[in-house]
Amino acid sequence: MKLRETQHLKVFSITTWYEQFKDISLRTIILNLAPELLKKFRTEDYESEVEDICPADYINELKNALNSLNSDAFVKNNWHAPTDARFMSFGNILKVTSVSDIILYFTSSDIIMNDFDNKNFDSYCIALRPWMNIHPASEFRCIVINNILRGISPRDWPTFYAHFAEEGPEIISKISTFFKEHICNKFPKHTYIFDVYTTYPDSITLLDFGPLTNKTNLYAFNWKEIQSIMNKGCTKEVAPVFRYLENDIGIMSRADALFKLLQLQ
Repeated sequence: MKLRETQHLKVFSITTWYEQFKDISLRTIILNLAPELLKKFRTEDYESEVEDICPADYINELKNALNSLNSDAFVKNNWHAPTDARFMSFGNILKVTSVSDIILYFTSSDIIMNDFDNKNFDSYCIALRPWMNIHPASEFRCIVINNILRGISPRDWPTFYAHFAEEGPEIISKISTFFKEHICNKFPKHTYIFDVYTTYPDSITLLDFGPLTNKTNLYAFNWKEIQSIMNKGCTKEVAPVFRYLENDIGIMSRADALFKLLQLQ
């Protein structure tokens, strides 16, 4: 999603919300994006070396941040990770071990380049997090409407996980409690999405916040049903819906799986 199409650039930037929610978030080292790097990205300058265009102190700051994470990091900008650049990384895992990895993943990502193309925003950052091998079944996107948690979807959609059927009520309970205790009425927006990952037995970690618009990836939900809830303006608390793939639809491409699911709806 191009955040330049929304009014949420600042409020959903990790530079804005991380300090308030860092106790429940993945540890993050946030560095300003050097003007020289921003110019390199915007002009699609693939020839000049970072060391030649950026001050030595800035390069050292980046290297020190990576060293503090044992040179195994995950990178994003203010809002997005370069997930569409997985093909440029060994094993498609986007692990950052050097400054050159950051540059490679950012320049190879249309998502990141679209973000940096906004001339009305100038407080860009590089956010580094410790590398973790998170199981896809433990990541969830949560939908908040009018400060009420309305929907929970696995981010690895559509993939079948048999344990969701049995553990669904527990997942709802844990994420709902996490939301009420740590996020509800604390985040400045009333309608938004947030991402979390869970670890056994009941640890939940905040990954990100994002706007809820027709461009948001809702995974198991669709914009039409979410928009309907938003238009009703309901403020009465209800239990969130945890939507997951209930049956194994076999081995097929993600596009084919989504097409089959649409036919079944």
